Amino acid sequence: MQTWPARLNRTQLLFWAISATLVVLAGLRQILDPADRTRCRSLLNEGTWVDRQNQQWYPTGCMLKTYTSPSIQSCLKGSRVVMIGDSVVRQLYNATVQKALPGIKVEGDRHSDIYVHDPLSGMEFEFYWDPVLNSTKAKDLIWPEESANRIVDRQSNKQTPTIFLVGIGIWHIRYPEWSGGRDRWHQLVQQLVKRMDDPNATSLGHNIFLSPISAVNPEKLSPERQKMLLPEEIDTMNQILFQETLETTITVPFVWSQMSGTANNATNDGLHFSLPVMSVKADIMLNFVCNNKLPKVAPMTATCCYDYPSNQWFQTLMLAFFLVWLPTGYIVQTYFRQSALAGIFPSIAVLRALSIVSAAVVFMYFSDRTTVFAKGNKINALATFFVYSILAAGCFTLKVSEKDQPFLNRDQTDEWKGWMQLIILAYHYVGASSISWIYNPVRMLVASYLFMTGFGHFVFYYKKADFGVVRVASILVRLNLLTVFLAYTMDTTYLSYYFAPLVSFFYLVIYGMMYIGHKHNHVPVFIVSKIIITAILTAVFVHVPVFLDTIFAIIHFFYGVTWSAAEWRFRLNLDVWIVFVGSLVAYLFIKAQELSVTTHPRWNIIANTATALSLVSLLFYFAYTSMTNKFEYNRHHPFISWIPIVSFVILRNSTQYLRNTTSTFFAFIGKCSLETFIGQFHMWLAGDTKGILILAPASSNSVLIILNTVVTTFIFIMVANAVAGATGELSDWLVTGREPSTKNTPALPHNRPRITPSRSYSAVPTINTPEGGKERRERQMSLSPGAKRQSVMLSPIASSAGAFTPSTLKAMMDASYAKENKSRLGSPSLTPTPLGPSASSSSSSSPSPSSSSSFSGPYSPSVTPPEKPWEMVNMTDKSTSGAASDKARDQKGRHEQPNSVAGSSKFSKKHEGVSLQIDTTQVESPELALPQPSAVRTVSALSPSEVTFKSLWAHPGWKVAIFLGVTWVLNFGSNWPTTSTVQ
Repeated sequence: MQTWPARLNRTQLLFWAISATLVVLAGLRQILDPADRTRCRSLLNEGTWVDRQNQQWYPTGCMLKTYTSPSIQSCLKGSRVVMIGDSVVRQLYNATVQKALPGIKVEGDRHSDIYVHDPLSGMEFEFYWDPVLNSTKAKDLIWPEESANRIVDRQSNKQTPTIFLVGIGIWHIRYPEWSGGRDRWHQLVQQLVKRMDDPNATSLGHNIFLSPISAVNPEKLSPERQKMLLPEEIDTMNQILFQETLETTITVPFVWSQMSGTANNATNDGLHFSLPVMSVKADIMLNFVCNNKLPKVAPMTATCCYDYPSNQWFQTLMLAFFLVWLPTGYIVQTYFRQSALAGIFPSIAVLRALSIVSAAVVFMYFSDRTTVFAKGNKINALATFFVYSILAAGCFTLKVSEKDQPFLNRDQTDEWKGWMQLIILAYHYVGASSISWIYNPVRMLVASYLFMTGFGHFVFYYKKADFGVVRVASILVRLNLLTVFLAYTMDTTYLSYYFAPLVSFFYLVIYGMMYIGHKHNHVPVFIVSKIIITAILTAVFVHVPVFLDTIFAIIHFFYGVTWSAAEWRFRLNLDVWIVFVGSLVAYLFIKAQELSVTTHPRWNIIANTATALSLVSLLFYFAYTSMTNKFEYNRHHPFISWIPIVSFVILRNSTQYLRNTTSTFFAFIGKCSLETFIGQFHMWLAGDTKGILILAPASSNSVLIILNTVVTTFIFIMVANAVAGATGELSDWLVTGREPSTKNTPALPHNRPRITPSRSYSAVPTINTPEGGKERRERQMSLSPGAKRQSVMLSPIASSAGAFTPSTLKAMMDASYAKENKSRLGSPSLTPTPLGPSASSSSSSSPSPSSSSSFSGPYSPSVTPPEKPWEMVNMTDKSTSGAASDKARDQKGRHEQPNSVAGSSKFSKKHEGVSLQIDTTQVESPELALPQPSAVRTVSALSPSEVTFKSLWAHPGWKVAIFLGVTWVLNFGSNWPTTSTVQ
């Protein structure tokens, strides 16, 4: 038997190897370095500039938040910020004040104290000039108990500073004779460390900082400074500072010196650096102080020095379902299938599909809601890397179909979705939303998805006219299953994953449009008018606030869900028309097929004209988007997005070669585009798309950053592909009750299926009658309706029991039957050898007059034995639609089969066939004979509890009731404890 690892291809093996390695590394880091669990030490000591302008700093392992005035005021409202030191510290002070209070002019002489107070927020910013720490003011602030004159008595009634920072050293290097040089600086550092590390020194400040000596750019220093401010001396003194503060609680952001040393283009004099550089230094200080005060709600845009919030109870419930209930189900269904406990779990196949989705959701949870894996800020410099990678992957995987493909064929639409999804992913990964000439075309890509939604569903409902609820439910569950799981596991909102709700909404609109008056859909005037009227009504519904506001208010009243009607109106308005354009194009395509327009004598002229116009339209569109800002474009997008989309469709299908050529890589991505779009929020990106996930060892090295991108992308695509297949299987099971295929399930001994009364397998020898055919034979054999519909070989039973294959069984039965027939014609022995140990004691019996009607053997024919062949059929339907349908079939079978094989051990003489039930548990090998009648029994694949579970789940009312009940509890119940967000 082929083992499970042997069934995995090399890509899957590589995926599991990389994933296991990363999980082990992440776990070891949590164990070996618990002190830096929140990445504070990484923030203060490691990082790199990722842009040439020295404006984007990349700390190692965490997302750095860029603080603005509102966020600073929220953190420091009513607080004091005190800084003491030299001109470098003064620059940091100025940058902090300008970030907190934009527009405030910081006044003061170069070597003077500065004081800024904001009456609205109550924030106070104080700077004391003292580069060698010898002024009275500085001493009174640091050592107030040693002060003789109490010059700062005016500050005695002030609160303790939230930030207290001291930075000295440059003047000790620059003027050693006057300041005392390195030795005096070392003495001061020791005194400061002793004072600041004193547990009773809380009056200094809640967050105490010692600034390292800033690195310099020797090439830009003045000649005098070049002689004194030697980089080697600065490095030596910083090393002394590191040793003195190593075992203390004092915060020393050594990364500040590194930032100055690598920002070569951001300084004019080699010592003082530009405002953007100093603003990033201020951000590092503010991230250390303020990040843990941020609201503990998604999106979590800052992860440096940040403790993730405790789980809401519903998050814990979801994790318990994934991590406890599912594994328990596997154990029970594998080892204890006959127990009553098995009734609360679905089959192994369903558990397998559910486990794939659950594993992905749990992975996303640990990636984006814990400190297990590192996170990082988005890097614009990776844009070029992505562009070349996407182009290369698509160009090297082109295939040409041997047959001429139709307009917008399946491979082509999958390819279309694939390359668009890759561009959208790259757009999100590098954070290009602020760049208008990139943002504008990406908006068109989202509209293209909705165009395909309108096109595809219109074609289906127009041609098939299948408006069954099952298909609607299957599509909606398929679109939203992963989104619902994430909303409750990640404590976010359903609408935050806007793509699934957007497609779901417009699908329902198309369904309603096609269903209303569907008997007249083939009337051209009617269907075109219906598309136009539906488009207008949808636009009114979106634009008039009362509709969405009322619906959202009702949802909030009944379910406690808080959604933003304004944001959702913005999403719908952007693409309110494109779905109906897709429907119109679909109708034109259908009519063109019906009229065979491609055979028209002037078709080539029409096609060439359309191709030329499409090319011009695309050029016009891209020229327009490159010159328009994103806010103006958003106003025009609903009305012009169809131009590039329809133009692309025409160009893509303009020649037979283009129609037949597709990229298998892009098509592969397209088949899991929904999962990649949703999964990117937490599995590839981080902080709900505000940052990027770092799975490889966190590093600020540019090579390792690119390596991390490759690793995370590979894992992300593999997981998304697996989830795409699993959600399809789960959707089918949830809606129809049809269980997933087990063809990919490992064939382990404990996974072998069993036979049940509702799935009884019988080997039926049929009679070759001259008339009547197969239907007559089936009726004569009293087969159930299920058996008439499908013929099932015995191999799932026999091979799973380790016994024999269908061909082996047939040969055994043929041989045994020939022996029996020969005995009836004159052999002295009519009783075949019994099965098992009793075989050796079996004896021959003489023929008797009754031997023609009474026969002892593995089967008991009541008529003249037939010739050949044997036919193996399933006595009942394989459908998993539930006990209710099984019961109906049984009742129907009883009416149709008064002398059913399953219901009687004797057969009426009017029957012309024989039914044989086989006890596979007693068949040890192909060489053994068939069982005696006393050994015949019917075994079950479903325990009574499983039958009950299936019968309940098969009823659609239970599914709706369960869904509404669970979502009500999870949404309204989330208000019972004190929570910060509502689903």
